[in-house]
Amino acid sequence: MEILLSRNKEIIREYIEEKSKIGFIPTASELDKDRWYIEKDIEDLNKMKFNIVYIDVSKESKEEIVKKFNDIDAIFVAGGNSFYLLQQLKIKDVLQELIEFSNNKIYVGSSAGACIACPSIDYLQKLDNKLQAPLLDNCNAMNLVDFYVLPHYKSKEKYTKIADKIEKNYNNYKFVKISNEQAIIVDEVNNYRVVETN
Repeated sequence: MEILLSRNKEIIREYIEEKSKIGFIPTASELDKDRWYIEKDIEDLNKMKFNIVYIDVSKESKEEIVKKFNDIDAIFVAGGNSFYLLQQLKIKDVLQELIEFSNNKIYVGSSAGACIACPSIDYLQKLDNKLQAPLLDNCNAMNLVDFYVLPHYKSKEKYTKIADKIEKNYNNYKFVKISNEQAIIVDEVNNYRVVETN
């Protein structure tokens, strides 16, 4: 199953038991100077009493990453630049393994981590800097869901206007917009619902 978030992650307590091993992928944030939101993610997951297993996609080998996938109960893919995240997963050739993991266990995607669960991330070019992923040759993503996520909706007026414009420009895409206090819960047969997270 998939849990796709903007920021607030309290909802995952309902689906992942305390003491569970949760893989944490902060890769999307690597190019940010201020990674406060990663520190907040780690703090929150520790408060929920999960056992965090750090997975550094950029630095670890494919074998090391896959071994960790096999040893965890759920995975949390954090926010940052969606294009850079997808590039690094493809460079390390672990995108298919992440898809297989998600089909069998629990995938939690926050912001960029939620967006790469979609069929493609091409629609994000007004929100994320694609130039930060110069080696990304296509935007095909995990295709775990049949819709496209626009996270952080209504968090800032400028962001909301861009999101609305993206929705208008990509009128053949099915978008699901979520605020920082909402999440998308996707079950095993791909039915989804938007829920409040606070």
